[in-house]
Amino acid sequence: MKRLLSGLALGALLVAPAATFAQDAEAEVVVEEPELNSGSIRLTGGLDVATHYFFRGYLQEDQDVIAQPYLNVFFDLVKGDNPITAYIGTWHSFHGEKTGADDGTFGAWYEADFYGGVDATLGGGFTLGAIYTLYAYPNGAFDTIEEVGFKLSYDDTDKWDLPFALKPYVGVYFETDDQNGSEDTYLEAGVAPTVYTFSEDSDQPIALAVPIAVGMSIDDYYFDDTGDEEFLGYGSIGLAASMPLGGGSFGDWTLNASVTYLQLFADGLEAANNDDDSEIIGKVGVSFAY
Repeated sequence: MKRLLSGLALGALLVAPAATFAQDAEAEVVVEEPELNSGSIRLTGGLDVATHYFFRGYLQEDQDVIAQPYLNVFFDLVKGDNPITAYIGTWHSFHGEKTGADDGTFGAWYEADFYGGVDATLGGGFTLGAIYTLYAYPNGAFDTIEEVGFKLSYDDTDKWDLPFALKPYVGVYFETDDQNGSEDTYLEAGVAPTVYTFSEDSDQPIALAVPIAVGMSIDDYYFDDTGDEEFLGYGSIGLAASMPLGGGSFGDWTLNASVTYLQLFADGLEAANNDDDSEIIGKVGVSFAY
């Protein structure tokens, strides 16, 4: 696992790698399939600008500009009632503060993630996904980390007598190679409901979602102030809005914005966040699907 960054300084505690599968949730790469064309190859991407960069509760940066571009390519391996989709992608984080940099050439280029995976629809609303992620740090803040993850999600749309679907999920992620320390295991569970859509019948409806997530340690992921493992790491709840900007020859574009409340439970997370046990995170971005 990689070492903590609190503002500009490297801390004494050990932490987990940055942005994966999604990793918002926050800073993690959230891989969502586009719903645009009937072809077997599709493309999505975008750019987010954030006030803070947290990964699974661990503060990476909270100063200056934090810009995070990403790009995904999807391949429909099997279509029909139980589709199977493969994907490859990359996610990056550039920091105006040159977080942890020991390389003048790539000082602002904090992180470069490369991932590939497959999602298989099992029927009954369940989808099982598997993902491999390589975390690299071009500015030398950390050494490379590799991870394998598995995620089970459930689409409960029209399943219950509720005004909206909860879309619960659970994921487990295993570090397979960590050149910074021990290989650790992370567990996450959450829901991602779209609770309301303004102007639903217009050309530019605004969809509101309330993502909720809880991060937990299965093996050495979170610690208390004595260095012993803590099971519960953090909880988060957000309000996310998206509005289509229109489409054309260069795909369909969407404006995205979110505000997330982050509550830190593990002592190690609080220490990494300048001894604060909570934070408000803002993010705005634009994305496309082609």
